Amino acid sequence: MKRFYRTLCLICLIATVGCIPCAMFMTTWRFGLYFFAALCICTALMCKLLAWRDTQTGVKQRISKWLVRIGHVLFLVWLCSFVGIEGMIVSGTRSEVQQPIDVLCVLGGGLRGDQPSQNLKNRLVVAMDVMKQNPEAQVIVCGGQGADEAEPEATVMRRWMVQHGADSSRIVREDQSHNTVQNIENAMKICEERSWDTQHVTVVSSSFHLFRIRHIMRHVGLTPSVVSAPAGDPASAVLMYIREYFSVVKMIGSGYW
Repeated sequence: MKRFYRTLCLICLIATVGCIPCAMFMTTWRFGLYFFAALCICTALMCKLLAWRDTQTGVKQRISKWLVRIGHVLFLVWLCSFVGIEGMIVSGTRSEVQQPIDVLCVLGGGLRGDQPSQNLKNRLVVAMDVMKQNPEAQVIVCGGQGADEAEPEATVMRRWMVQHGADSSRIVREDQSHNTVQNIENAMKICEERSWDTQHVTVVSSSFHLFRIRHIMRHVGLTPSVVSAPAGDPASAVLMYIREYFSVVKMIGSGYW
C-alpha cells in the first residue's frame, strides 16, 4: 500500500504543478489545482501514517494499525463514490430531446472578460442550431453575474447570439441565477410570467452537465429533454467531469437530490 500511495501522491503532485500556470487565468484549472493538491496532501499523510505504524510497538502500534485501517476505509469509500458517480455522469452525456421544443434554456458557463468562455461558446453554437431547427421555440439564456464578472452571463450570451445572427426577439435573459438549480427554477418562473407552455422544455448545456440537469428537471416537474454541447479541450473536460462529481455530492448533501 505504501507504493500505491507514493505513486498516487507523485501523480497528484505533477498534476498540481501542471495546473498552476493555467489556474492564474481560468477558474476550471484553479479547481484542478485545489483538487490535486488536496489529494496529494491526503495521500502523503497516508504514507506518513504507514511509516509511523511500522516504527511503533505495544499500544501505539495497535492504535496506529486502527488509524491506518480507518484511513484505508475512508479512501475506499471515497474512491467507490467517485467511480460510481462519475460513471453515472459519463453515462448521461448523450442528448435526449422531446419534440416539439416550445422553450429552449441555454445555461451559462463562464466568461473570459466580456466574451463567453470556449465552453459557453460551444453551448451557444449548439443552441443556435437548435433554434434554426425549431423556429417557433422561445429561448431563455440563463446566467447571473459572478464576483469576477463585469456583467451577467445572460447579457453576454444574448449579445453574442444576436451578433452571430440569432433573432433577438426570441431570446429572453434570466440574469439572477448563480447555480444550475437557480438557472432552471428561474427560467420556469419566466415561463410562468409569460404564460409559455412548459410541457416541452429543452435545456442546452455541456455533456458533463446533463446527468445533473435531468435530475433537476424531474425535481421541478419537467420531462427531461437535453441537448449536449462539446465539453471543450480534453484537459479542461477532464477537470470539469471531476468538478461535476462534487456538484452532485453537494446536491445530495443539501437534500435536493
